[in-house]
Amino acid sequence: MTISLDYPGTPRDTGDSRRVRPHPSIRLAPILLALLVAAAPQALARRPPWAVGVNIGASRASGDGTSKDFGLALSYLPLSWLGVRAGYESVTAYEMTLAELTAVAAVPLSARLRLIAMAGGAHWSESPNGRGGAHGFNPLVAAGLSYRLARPWGVRLQYQYIIGRGALTQSLRSVLLSIRYRL
Repeated sequence: MTISLDYPGTPRDTGDSRRVRPHPSIRLAPILLALLVAAAPQALARRPPWAVGVNIGASRASGDGTSKDFGLALSYLPLSWLGVRAGYESVTAYEMTLAELTAVAAVPLSARLRLIAMAGGAHWSESPNGRGGAHGFNPLVAAGLSYRLARPWGVRLQYQYIIGRGALTQSLRSVLLSIRYRL
C-alpha cells in the first residue's frame, strides 16, 4: 500500500515523471514540532511554558502614513531559548487585521534581558470603509528585546516586518511594545 501526499505543483497522472520537492517550510515544521514536544517534559518541571501578552504600537506602510496598532499574543516556550507564538493585531488606520504564527528564538544577554528573533507568517485581511477587501498570507520576521520585570511579568520591544508581495503590495513595518505575563 502506498500513501502519497500531493503538494501544490505535484504532477498528477500526466505522465510527467519529474520530482517535485515540497516547500522547505513543510520539511522544517515537523522538526520544530518534534523539538518542542521532546523538550516539553523537562521545561514543565522548571517553569511554566505559557505566556500571554498585550501589544500596542505603530505601523507604517510605504507612502501610507503611520497607524496605531493593538493586539494580543499567546506564546508556548518549552525551552528558555525556543518556542512558538500566535498573535492577533489590528492596524487601525489601514483597517487591517493580522493573525500571526511565528517561531521564537531567545538569546540571553543578562539575567533579565534577552534578544528575541521571530520568523513565520501573517494572515492579513483589510476592508477599507467596511467594504470587501483584500487578504493573503505573507512572511513575517521580527527582532527585539525582552526584559523580565519581576516574575511573572515582562516587557518586550520589537520591530516587526511583513514582506509585501502578492496582494499585499507594500511591506508593513511595525514597532510594538508588549506587556507579558507568564502563566
